[in-house]
Amino acid sequence: MSVTSKDDISHILRFVTDCHGKFDLSKCVIRESALGGLGVFAKTDIAKGQSVLTLNKSSIFSASNSSIANLLYDNSIDGMLALNIAFIYETTVFKNTSHWYPFLRTIRIRDEQGNLNLPPSFWNKNGKELLKGTSFDTLFDALTPEEEIVEGFEIAINLARKWNEEFQLEIPNGFLDVKENNHGKDFNLKLERFISVAYTLSSRGFEIDAYHETALVPIADLFNHHVAHPDLKFVSLYDVCDKCGESGMCKHLIAEEYLEVQEQERDTSRAEKMETPTINEDLINSLENGLQEERSKSITDIEDEDSGIENADECVDLVLKNDVTQHQEIFNSYGELSNVFLLARYGFTVPGNTYDIVHLGPDFMNILKKEEKYQEKVKWWGQVGHGLFSAWYVQMRQEDEGEDKDSVPQSDGFSEDAGSELEEESEEEEGENDLNSWLSQLYIDYNGEPSPSTWALANLLTLTASQWKSLFSKKVTPHISDSIINEEKLPFLAKKDNPHSKKLLSKLLKDKKLPCIKRDNTPQVTGITDNMFHSAQILVQSEHDILTKCRKTLS
Repeated sequence: MSVTSKDDISHILRFVTDCHGKFDLSKCVIRESALGGLGVFAKTDIAKGQSVLTLNKSSIFSASNSSIANLLYDNSIDGMLALNIAFIYETTVFKNTSHWYPFLRTIRIRDEQGNLNLPPSFWNKNGKELLKGTSFDTLFDALTPEEEIVEGFEIAINLARKWNEEFQLEIPNGFLDVKENNHGKDFNLKLERFISVAYTLSSRGFEIDAYHETALVPIADLFNHHVAHPDLKFVSLYDVCDKCGESGMCKHLIAEEYLEVQEQERDTSRAEKMETPTINEDLINSLENGLQEERSKSITDIEDEDSGIENADECVDLVLKNDVTQHQEIFNSYGELSNVFLLARYGFTVPGNTYDIVHLGPDFMNILKKEEKYQEKVKWWGQVGHGLFSAWYVQMRQEDEGEDKDSVPQSDGFSEDAGSELEEESEEEEGENDLNSWLSQLYIDYNGEPSPSTWALANLLTLTASQWKSLFSKKVTPHISDSIINEEKLPFLAKKDNPHSKKLLSKLLKDKKLPCIKRDNTPQVTGITDNMFHSAQILVQSEHDILTKCRKTLS
């Protein structure tokens, strides 16, 4: 969602015009959206395939083309940390002398009430209570502050001091000028501002190419997200030189190719004592000059006289993938993401998000800890059973769907939306905790349907002693993981009509505790902003609705 004010629209449009960008005001208009903030709407019918925004990459803002690009490069700072630091310098130190300032000044790190935009992991205690017990908390642990961003802030402070000492570069006032005589309080105050910058930019950044990496794109960041039916696709040539951004042959590639040829010649002529050539400025200039005439001709040939855009490969485009009608809001997509991820990364939630789930891991653990009779089964499930069942389930789905790999669910057979997010998290913690691995597969999807692993574990726990024994062709005690499974029995674990399993799951849902945020409430607690309250309200209500649907499924 945009945090740009409607008063800034004229500044953004003027900046795009000055940069020879193409945004047709006869077809599109920027105005307030019913979803909150600004949105982009069609003034007339627009056909699929048309570009609604075209910008040269020189008009976007990235760490690589910022005023401190060389300093960031020399200190090996890249990624979002580089963009955050560059943005702070551009909007405080360079300000009116910056080419991008007319655009960057419209990106606000505070809401309309003056509150900093902060991710839930840095909300105060009262704010975090709104999400306690939801999947945001129990599955993704997204209420725990990230150490990485605090470390990034410390790096930024040290660099600011270093650059000030070495180059007399002004330290960004109000952001990185932490006062030593009041270090604790001042550090925390400016850390929050730094976090707000990082959160705001992460919600508005676009992946551009190997040179710019993530960058800020005027107007493109004003299109709102639609969960199910986005209208746009973002087009940008990614494979460019990561040193200069050229889309074709550049001096860096020329020099590298030259060295490769020289090395090949050296290898095939061992008798000759050739020294390894080095890249220097003379070599680069010599090689590059030979291509100047050809490159100049190429640029002339592809110049678009109508739009002022010289080379399509050097532009970013937002292209319609659907027809849109007059007065319709035009939507982009940030990906197939649940409200947990939308809130954590982009600062908003949407009602009716079909990618939402309810995590049941902690609820199962509460039952398992209380019942001694479950311990052997849980041990086998965690060490062997979950992996065996997941592999079997995927194979069955492949056979049922004609081995259409695109439709095969990831690992456990859950929907791609939950799967992609869980897989992304599990990759970061691979091998760290097997318990968390199978617990993460225990959830209910948006339609109120328990996941395959949820059914399987419930069916497993409700097996009688004789059924449990018959699950194995060879059962080994006490080393249950060495037992040999009877694969003919695996389909039983996938059953959805076992009354004992339904009873177990119904009890589990009855005992599950979620926050209760009434629809007509307004935030009355200190430290809870309107945006925090309403975002949490939508996420929590979604999980309550999922539980209601699941209870009907089980009844």
